[in-house]
Amino acid sequence: MHSADTIEAVEAIEAIDPDWYRGRRVMVTGARGFLGRYVCRQLAASGADVIPLGRADGDLCEQADVRRLLAAHRPRAVIHLAAACGGIGANVERPGEFLYANALMGLMLLEESRRAAVEVFTLISTTCAYPEHAPMPLQEDTFWDGPPTHATGAYGLAKRLLHAAIVRYREQYDFEGITLVPANLYGPGDHIDPARSHVVPALIRRFCEAADRGAPEVINWGTGRPTREFLHARDAARAIALATARHRDPRPVNLGTGAEVAIAELSRLIADAAGFRGAIRWDATKPDGAPRRVLDVERARVFGFEARIPLADGIRETVAWHRGLDTIERGADG
Repeated sequence: MHSADTIEAVEAIEAIDPDWYRGRRVMVTGARGFLGRYVCRQLAASGADVIPLGRADGDLCEQADVRRLLAAHRPRAVIHLAAACGGIGANVERPGEFLYANALMGLMLLEESRRAAVEVFTLISTTCAYPEHAPMPLQEDTFWDGPPTHATGAYGLAKRLLHAAIVRYREQYDFEGITLVPANLYGPGDHIDPARSHVVPALIRRFCEAADRGAPEVINWGTGRPTREFLHARDAARAIALATARHRDPRPVNLGTGAEVAIAELSRLIADAAGFRGAIRWDATKPDGAPRRVLDVERARVFGFEARIPLADGIRETVAWHRGLDTIERGADG
């Protein structure tokens, strides 16, 4: 596992609402994951007393463990990042597991947080919860307008259930909960294992290796025409800190840039940053996936969030981080 200093920000982290966070105990589940490490650093920089939880600390599907953790640490806020998830293959092979684990973890934490008089519960959700054929840009009020994409549907449905639970807990118990839905995340410290990596780290690894070999070309799947939206994990962590301190509306909120980029353009950005000067070709016999994926991000402006890190700058930073890994780290789980 990479140490925390491998995701050190280029600039100092801005303190978010230090008057609110200073001395407040904040429990973060999934704290040792990719986004979790950014969130913990952001919270600490803002003055919070951070309680980072990982798998070794307890089983979040077991109510006794969840109750014990809340009783032992007595947090004022809980940020729930932990998830049972994986790539498309894992979602297809283990839909029951992903549905059960994600729904149960969220419900256990929500209920025990309410019982423990936690001030605010922050749920981190997923764009997989959106309907497969939702219009673009994706707007938060369309979550229930149709079934999610089948391949990741079980994971998405579990998160949808938790969206509804956050609202119902406000209605019945006046319990403060919020739901945040980030775009595709990237940045230093991301998973680079080919079995687990997403599009940005997968392309970074491919183009860096091709550049090092002096390969004349790289062949990518599809046509390169589909568009996606990417949010740097440092921006996402800032958004989560802002929302936890300031936002008290239980309706879901998208976190993103609001800007979409074609996969072909993304590939060129990564190739240039990696120093690859060969040809980029596309295998149109392979699937493209959804033609567009971009979020409506207006609702997040209510609590003061706008993404700051331009994609090109974030890609250069992430490629530089990847270049700095030694051979052992390159095979490690981020």
